Amino acid sequence: MRADAHVSVATADVRGHRLARDAVLRVEAGRAFVVATGLGLPRTWGWTTRAALDGFAEGLASTGSAAERLDRAVAAARARLGRAVDALIERQLPDVAIVAVLLDSGALHAVACGAGRVYVFRRGQPPVRLTPREPEPTGLLRAQPARSSYVLEPDDLVLVGSPSAFSADAVTRLSQVLGADSAAPPAILASLLTDPAEQAGSGAASIALRVR
Repeated sequence: MRADAHVSVATADVRGHRLARDAVLRVEAGRAFVVATGLGLPRTWGWTTRAALDGFAEGLASTGSAAERLDRAVAAARARLGRAVDALIERQLPDVAIVAVLLDSGALHAVACGAGRVYVFRRGQPPVRLTPREPEPTGLLRAQPARSSYVLEPDDLVLVGSPSAFSADAVTRLSQVLGADSAAPPAILASLLTDPAEQAGSGAASIALRVR
């Protein structure tokens, strides 16, 4: 099983400057994706999201089941982020929310620390949300990981993103496009989720995967 995927990232407007609050990592030939969202002052976003993603990639590059590898990836991301935060001189300690998916043996495995979202859309059925509806308002350093798995079928659509990628405007546009064409390309769908955030200056990141 493989997936056609597209990543879209919108920068945030911080006092007239465009800064990336969200970062995306794609590994294992497109079988794994991670979205990291900076929680804290804008000047810390790049430093902390990079640390979290580097740690996640390091932990994921291990053997074992999908669940075991994701657990090690989260632990490594937390450790790397902790060291990065300790090197900062900040009164308000930053954190990073992450949401990640891994395709393995015909199933989608998801993990989230914070408010990221994962949905699976199957033709003729309501979408399935794989992340908590009331997530912890913190990130890697404090939140307990929320894990889930879902057996996939060909033509399933998987959407992954930061909270701001699923604004009311973005969800409305997404529903309209999928209602008109359930086979809409991942590139269009990923951009639909981030365009409102780009216009609002809030920043967002999204990943759309079409299972083949």
